[in-house]
Amino acid sequence: MNGHPAPFDAASLAILQRLENLESLFRAAHPDVSGQGEAAPQLSLSITPRSSDHANLDEPGSSEVYHVNAEAVLEWPVLRSFTQGQPLKLASILKAHRSSQHADAPRLLVISDLDPGSAGPLLQRFVDNFHIYNPVFEIAQVQEYIKTTLYNGLGWDVKSYKANDENRQLLVFALGTIVSQDDQALATSMTFRESRQFQDAESFFLAAQRRMGQLLCNSDLAGAQVFFLAGVYLMSTMRPFEAWRMFVQALACCQILDSPSLDDPDDKESQLHQSIYWTSFKSELELRLELSITESSAWNLRYPQFFPAPPKGLQSEGEAGWYFYLAEIALRRLGNRILTCTSYFRSASTTVADKISRVLEFEQQAHSWVESLPQNLRLDQPREVELDDQSARLRFILNGHLLDCYEMMYWSFMVDAVHRTSLEDADAMVFARKGFQTSVQRIDDNESGFRGRHHGTWLMLRTCTRSALVLIAVERAGLGNMLPAQWRASVTKVQELLHYWQDEAVDARFYSRLLADLMHDDFDSDK
Repeated sequence: MNGHPAPFDAASLAILQRLENLESLFRAAHPDVSGQGEAAPQLSLSITPRSSDHANLDEPGSSEVYHVNAEAVLEWPVLRSFTQGQPLKLASILKAHRSSQHADAPRLLVISDLDPGSAGPLLQRFVDNFHIYNPVFEIAQVQEYIKTTLYNGLGWDVKSYKANDENRQLLVFALGTIVSQDDQALATSMTFRESRQFQDAESFFLAAQRRMGQLLCNSDLAGAQVFFLAGVYLMSTMRPFEAWRMFVQALACCQILDSPSLDDPDDKESQLHQSIYWTSFKSELELRLELSITESSAWNLRYPQFFPAPPKGLQSEGEAGWYFYLAEIALRRLGNRILTCTSYFRSASTTVADKISRVLEFEQQAHSWVESLPQNLRLDQPREVELDDQSARLRFILNGHLLDCYEMMYWSFMVDAVHRTSLEDADAMVFARKGFQTSVQRIDDNESGFRGRHHGTWLMLRTCTRSALVLIAVERAGLGNMLPAQWRASVTKVQELLHYWQDEAVDARFYSRLLADLMHDDFDSDK
């Protein structure tokens, strides 16, 4: 390994080496994807975001790009008759179906909300449910902020550093409060949304929001952390467009952050800067692609070229979180390489044999990633493990990202099958079947987390809805023999998922009704 790694144990260094090997294997096999301007991957922890090179990818025209979201599936001819006259852009869906029932302003924060007795439990809930997945600051530092605020109270200090401290604390409290312990027992998500607990969370968030104006003219590490946490809260409360703006602002703070210490890999600020940059980048990118913010989804999918060092607090909190952090970085970068490569599959010069060759290589890369996982994150462990076990929750997230990779690998074959353009090619149909099986597996594997409220809940709603629409489209295209036997049961699960969230997530309401219509029509046609 190059650079000056932080003093991790032998197991951590071994995982790093495995991930580096995976990167090297792919780039050796795909010099055209990695680009001329992109150096071989290094795990040097001294690389900063501003010094990393991006791949020089030729940008495919928008007509050549495969969009991989629910709205793209609705454009398929076999489903188009059901959406005539209805908005097919997500922004239009949200606007057309938005109601004012949640427009009540949250109550203002009062002194009694800052209860010393609840501060510790709220912080712990934040650590267990948010920080472990996105470690963007030192928990010990947050504890100091909390002690100071509990002693001195909140204020409107014009000093930006004090505003940052208060904002971080308020957002930690908001996220800690938003965690519900009895999601599975609720009839719908609105039961919690209408609770005093949710109102308290909104009060913390409103107090932080009113202080964010002081951050807009400053660019520092604390500001990036504040905007990122605000984005996480907005994602957890089903406000994706608003969350995207927060992630963009966090990323902007990182891009222009200038500190002489950032090149020192052992410097705490450098480590935190790398962490917040990476976390903001991947959060903004995954949301932008789902929201179809840009017409051409492949134009800037290049991930930063470093594996960031984890904050020291993450190392002390447990090796599972550290391994998850590294594994997620490697898998997300693999997923974006797959998506970038898939964007070229509609080119007239790309043959089925070319696509199959690439997908076989990607399958091997994904298999190698799975084999590189440490024992506590192995995805082949029994499903009976409850999700309140930390390692099980980390495995749950990694498995979801892995299914994303597989679905993107097979996406072009799935599209061609539904459009009946490659039915005569037996090899292409093998990969289309794999894609349809992945759609069913995504729904079934995610079922245990359908009611959890967190950063990725809305994205899970979207991907499961997309999978359900794909399965229905295949049936309506007359290819039901290519579907797994339990596909209808999987679609029913998505209907139940959307029903649970439909009073809170506007697009869930739209797709809940659409799936009901599609399944009713499918049932009638079978009579």
